[in-house]
Amino acid sequence: MINKKEQAICKRRGHGVRAIGDGWAQCKWCGVWTREVRTIEEREDAPPADELNPMARIERRQTEREQKLKKKASAKS
Repeated sequence: MINKKEQAICKRRGHGVRAIGDGWAQCKWCGVWTREVRTIEEREDAPPADELNPMARIERRQTEREQKLKKKASAKS
């Protein structure tokens, strides 16, 4: 069983114990085993930009630029 106090100390120390994927990883300094547990959330509307991952931000900006260019082109005709 993981001691929450020890885990908090480990995180504050910045040991970087995140595992790649779903597996467990052991901190080489304190020996605590940890893993990252993720959840998937869904929403109907678009999330705020600060909650997007970097690639989604780039895609959103590109789409917005393309829409602006289309509006300018249609306004000139």
